[in-house]
Amino acid sequence: MSEPPAAGWRLARAAWADLSGQGARRRGGRWNSPGHPVVYLAAEASLPVLEVLVHLDLSPDLLPEDYVLMRVDLSPLQAAAPGAWLEDGPESAEDAAACRAFGDAWIEESRTPVLRVPSVLVTEAANLVVNVRHPLAASLPVPSARPFTFDPRLFR
Repeated sequence: MSEPPAAGWRLARAAWADLSGQGARRRGGRWNSPGHPVVYLAAEASLPVLEVLVHLDLSPDLLPEDYVLMRVDLSPLQAAAPGAWLEDGPESAEDAAACRAFGDAWIEESRTPVLRVPSVLVTEAANLVVNVRHPLAASLPVPSARPFTFDPRLFR
């Protein structure tokens, strides 16, 4: 994959705008089974918008107004473990069961604090999975966040 990202991006409702990984622990995701707390980020700011939109089942007029776009500075991980803070995952994210198995092994072995994987929506774009139980994950600073509203043109 490309150069290591300097930041990760997350779009979430304000009540869940944290790095606890509890949502993924409860529900699981493409790269983790339930029971494994992780945080899903994107390597670029626009990708989490697409990731949220694909899962929305609300009409635009019913969208909550408390979304925030978070920026997570990854430089403390790069400084703490140069060359060993980021692992590139499989090149394909199509087989959800295989992705979960790979991710669960990565989490359980605590190989790196961040796993870079392809987006299913845009395979050339990368998602970042943060293993919140990895010792180095505690070095991540509190993310910056700003209010986010969806551009109405996305719903035409």
